[in-house]
Amino acid sequence: MKNIKHERDHILDIIENDLLTVHFQPVCSANREVFGYEALSRFKYGTGYQSAAKLFEAAIRTETISSLDMYCRENAIREASNGFMRQENACLFINICPETLLSPTHMAGITDEFADCWDIPKKKIILEITEETAIRNYSLFNEAVSYYRDKGYRIALDDFGTGYGGLKMLSIIRPDFVKIDSHFIQQIDKDFVSLAVVDAITVLCHRLGMKVIAEGIERRDEFIFASGLGIEFFQGYFIGMPAPAPAGSVKRGFFAERCGLRRSAAPLRGRPGSCRGPRFYTLEGR
Repeated sequence: MKNIKHERDHILDIIENDLLTVHFQPVCSANREVFGYEALSRFKYGTGYQSAAKLFEAAIRTETISSLDMYCRENAIREASNGFMRQENACLFINICPETLLSPTHMAGITDEFADCWDIPKKKIILEITEETAIRNYSLFNEAVSYYRDKGYRIALDDFGTGYGGLKMLSIIRPDFVKIDSHFIQQIDKDFVSLAVVDAITVLCHRLGMKVIAEGIERRDEFIFASGLGIEFFQGYFIGMPAPAPAGSVKRGFFAERCGLRRSAAPLRGRPGSCRGPRFYTLEGR
C-alpha cells in the first residue's frame, strides 16, 4: 500500500510540475496530403518511467488516470492551437483512456472548455480510444462516447485487432475511423496472413461507412500494399516522425523514398489571453 501511495504521489507531482510535453506525428492520405496529427506525450525530463506508456499503466494502477489523461489532453489542444492548427486545415488526434470515461471523477465538459479556450472546432478533434484493459460496463462507456460525438467530436478506434473488445467494441461505439494496429501492417508485403486480415478489416469498415488508418508504416512496400487494399490514411515512421513542430506537407518523393517533412516554425509556448492558468479540473486526491 505504501508503494502505491508513493507512486500515486509521484504521478501527481509529474502533472503539477508540468513534466510532459507533446510531439505530433502526421497522418497522411495516399496523395501526400496531411490529414491530421496524432498528439503523443513525451517526457521533458527524466521521470523514472521508461516511456509514456509505462506512465499511463502506472496511472491506471494508482487511480490517477483521469488527472493524467486530462493533463495530456490539455497539453495537446494548447500546443496544437499555438502551432499547426492555426496554419493548416488539419485534424488533431488525441488519445483518451476508457478508464477516464468510466472514472467516478470524470467530469464531462472539460474537453469542450479546452477546445473553446484555444479556438479549435470540435469537428477537427478526433478522439482515439484504445481498449488496453477489459471494459466491464459497455453501456456506460457507450454513453460517455456518445456525449462526445453529440458535441461534434469524431471518434477513432485505436490499435484495432489487438485490444480486448475487438469487433464488440467496433459494433458498440461505431467509430468514424479505425486504426489497424501496426502488428498487422508491418511486413504486410511478406506475410499473407497479415495481408488477408487487413483486407478483411478494411472491407468490413468500408461497408460500415468507416475510414481506415494503417498504423506503423515503416517501409515503402508496406505503404504500397496497404494503399492497394483501399486504405485511406497512413501513419508511421515512413510517413513522418513525431516532432514538437509538425510541418505542412509530405515531400514529392513520397513513393520513391522515405517520407520527410518540411520544417516549420516552432509553435509558440503561449499567447496573450492564454488559458493556461488554473486548471479546469482537479487532481485526484489533491
